[in-house]
Amino acid sequence: MLKPDLEAVKKTLQKYDFPVDVIVETIAYCNLDCIMCPQPNLQRKRGEMSFEVFKKIADEIALESAETRLWVAIMGEPLIRAGQLVEMISYAKNKGVNSVHLNTNGILMSKEIAKKLIQSGLDEIILGLDAASAETYENIRVNGNYQLLIQNIDNLLNLKKQLNSSTPRVIVQYIVMDENESEVDIFKEYWLSRGAIVKIRPKLGWGTGVSTNLNLPDSERNFPCPWLTRTVSIHWNGRFAQCDGDYEGQYSPGDINKNTIKEIWNGELAERRKKHWELDFSHTLCSKCKDWQAGRSQFYYPEGE
Repeated sequence: MLKPDLEAVKKTLQKYDFPVDVIVETIAYCNLDCIMCPQPNLQRKRGEMSFEVFKKIADEIALESAETRLWVAIMGEPLIRAGQLVEMISYAKNKGVNSVHLNTNGILMSKEIAKKLIQSGLDEIILGLDAASAETYENIRVNGNYQLLIQNIDNLLNLKKQLNSSTPRVIVQYIVMDENESEVDIFKEYWLSRGAIVKIRPKLGWGTGVSTNLNLPDSERNFPCPWLTRTVSIHWNGRFAQCDGDYEGQYSPGDINKNTIKEIWNGELAERRKKHWELDFSHTLCSKCKDWQAGRSQFYYPEGE
């Protein structure tokens, strides 16, 4: 089983005036029911982020921090509304956001959508596979189609070459769990040969919303959580979450419709980060969460990358 690299996690930790990553949920609906994700059982209201809310987020990132990454992810599949997603990415890049990233399961990424994503200026796309065989994939990513996804990723890689584009970086992700541990090496070898970057990461518990294989004892928890110290998460309706583990938004510190990212970061979230720097993990969500162990992934690069 993949072991957490706590020393690598610790090296990323410092006190920031503005978040390193702003994680944005453009939609809270998904086309898959993955076994390692709490999304199928989400209790909060679902919906889609308005363009106006997204613009407010992108505008502030462009103004405040050239180093901050805008990350489209959390509890939905962004390509369900691919047209507006492409417009959002293009808007952010044109406003001066230096680094825009997209997490997707890739099932809906047709050739046409792949081409538009390349042309949008997207910097990085992370595609969730978690398997090197159709059987394993479809057991983990329920309602998915392994062969379709492989074809979609190949199309994206080929279109990048045809358009002579260096972006987006194409990363194929493998979340290690009991159901797929035996296929990790096959996965790495195959996708490196295809020219994709390979990302191997442990299975998150999402604040123990799902089971996790992160099982280090709390006695090794002698540093603040990297998710809380580096990131903010904003749900589709503009409500901030405490972190990605607060996927139900139960501990929201504010609302982008009423506050700026900077105000939230240096206000309520600053108080919560201070507790972590003091090694006080007594907050209801933090006390049971294991995701502090999973702040770093392993990356493997094809030749010439």
